Amino acid sequence: MGFQLKIFLLVLTAWGIGFQGVPKLKKTKLTEQITVSLPEDFHPMTDDEIAAKYFVARKPTASFSSADRVADFSFNQTTTPGRQQDLAMLKDFFKSGIRSNFTKVDFIQEGVVQINERDFVVLEYTAELRDEDPNSANKGVTRQYSYIVYTTIRNKVNVMAFNCPVQVKERWQPIAKEVMNSIKISGK
Repeated sequence: MGFQLKIFLLVLTAWGIGFQGVPKLKKTKLTEQITVSLPEDFHPMTDDEIAAKYFVARKPTASFSSADRVADFSFNQTTTPGRQQDLAMLKDFFKSGIRSNFTKVDFIQEGVVQINERDFVVLEYTAELRDEDPNSANKGVTRQYSYIVYTTIRNKVNVMAFNCPVQVKERWQPIAKEVMNSIKISGK
């Protein structure tokens, strides 16, 4: 094969890999009021999958995972009180909670933004959790990318989170942004 043809094929392959873009998203109903568009290959997580991934007393209202189980989207209607006018204050509260759960956190984006005519707190970050317990069987470091949005509905905080390992952040970050920008909430 000629040198020019090899270069052409190499460039064509790199172009194809670099411009895969965001996969086709499918509108998903989370509640009567809330919809979000998720990648078509995302499926609802089973209770066993949720238990294995999330170490929480109360499971999320809805959880979805990619076909390869690498990326997750979860939604939680909490009992935490909050009002739309308090989002700036709540942002600092949520940010502090995130910092306390990880060994190291680097925020990529933080603030209050409007998505489809509704205010949301946005916290996008990479986090590291070191297992330093000498008696633990799971020694090592876990690195995670997260894109989380918070809003209030009927004076209760609602949380939507997109998570994946840092190693695949470049692939999933643009998808996470598209997913979060697709959130629609009807009514007040």
